[in-house]
Amino acid sequence: QRHQRHRGLRSDRLPQVQYETETGAEGEIPNREGKIENNLFGQSNTKDNRSVLSAGVEYTMPMLLKAQAEVFTDGNVRFQIERMDIPFSKRVRMDVMWNTDKEYMAGLRYILNRNMSIRTHFDSDMGFGVGLTINY
Repeated sequence: QRHQRHRGLRSDRLPQVQYETETGAEGEIPNREGKIENNLFGQSNTKDNRSVLSAGVEYTMPMLLKAQAEVFTDGNVRFQIERMDIPFSKRVRMDVMWNTDKEYMAGLRYILNRNMSIRTHFDSDMGFGVGLTINY
């Protein structure tokens, strides 16, 4: 209780958020816009609230393309295709990923020297980012 008083947080003073959902079974979590997202199989997408176990397989196909199939304990199925470290030139590399939850990612990396590179990245959930990679 001391911790709550210090921050000025009391449950009766916090704003209450109400969501209106399009359709969905009880217990489905709406996204930021208040809508239930579905994956390509018509199953509710749990990407914003994942607390399930999964089992899956990953297969490396020709040209180092990775295919992944995964089944979650709530019955959802996800397939994912990914290719990392695609060489465009001696110093530029690209990463790409897409899955059936309608998530995607693309990134570029410029190698400065043997131990350091600069990276830019776009993810459908997290947005845009840049960074410095140090290899040791």
